[in-house]
Amino acid sequence: MTEYYYILSSMPDLDLEKRPSEEALEEAIELILRQIQDEDRESLAWFFRRNDLYNLIEFWQFEYGHLLHRPLRKPYSLDQEKLKNLRLEPEVLPSFLQEWYRENQESMGHWSANRIETEVHKLFFDAIEALPPSFIRDYFLFEKEMRAFMATYHQSRYAFLDSEVQWLNREISQGLHKNPVQINSALLLENPWLDKLLKALDSKEPKTISLAVHQVLWAKADELSKAHYFDLTALLNYCAKLFLLYRREQLSENRKEARLQALVDEALQNISQHD
Repeated sequence: MTEYYYILSSMPDLDLEKRPSEEALEEAIELILRQIQDEDRESLAWFFRRNDLYNLIEFWQFEYGHLLHRPLRKPYSLDQEKLKNLRLEPEVLPSFLQEWYRENQESMGHWSANRIETEVHKLFFDAIEALPPSFIRDYFLFEKEMRAFMATYHQSRYAFLDSEVQWLNREISQGLHKNPVQINSALLLENPWLDKLLKALDSKEPKTISLAVHQVLWAKADELSKAHYFDLTALLNYCAKLFLLYRREQLSENRKEARLQALVDEALQNISQHD
């Protein structure tokens, strides 16, 4: 088993509530990239692929006239130039996306923003599910479960969303559609994150919701790395937190007044188009 004692012991402690500077985050990622063993690089690459997929979704949504331009989520492996040249070089995409892109690149211009996002996320999570048991597989499949909970919650609150799509099992889905929400107490005890996320969603405050999502993912990373100290799992736990902190840094940029107002106007326009 690979030891990462010297990397991890030299890294600063991370705190979700205390954002390091972007420069400090970049230095940490660069240090890890320089020192990680070749046999472990594929595990680390999944964090970059996750951001690449978000960037691809938002790039296509902008390119096909659905949504405003968004800055790339960092860190990433596909820069703006590579995104613009995908038609000429589709091989820069992750392997699980290449065939799909070749088959759909001509028709994607007629898709809705939601269809683009749904299809790309499905490909990502299908690829994750095919991985052998590991921190990466468990962490991202948990994210999939959490996204399903949030999708079902919003489905139960907003009439314009497709009510035919079932994201969760029948019991949880029916409970979320009731007013007030009813979730089995045993399930809440087993999954305390459900209550935390539900309260955040009920607030309808984007800042509260994003914090709750990141807190839940942070806690899950710790849970999956319990009893791991200086091995690959411990290093991936640290990387998961670095990427969450990057995301929080970028969200703080998006909340600047001019940018936030543009996003709000865009969201209101999209809702009105579904009414």
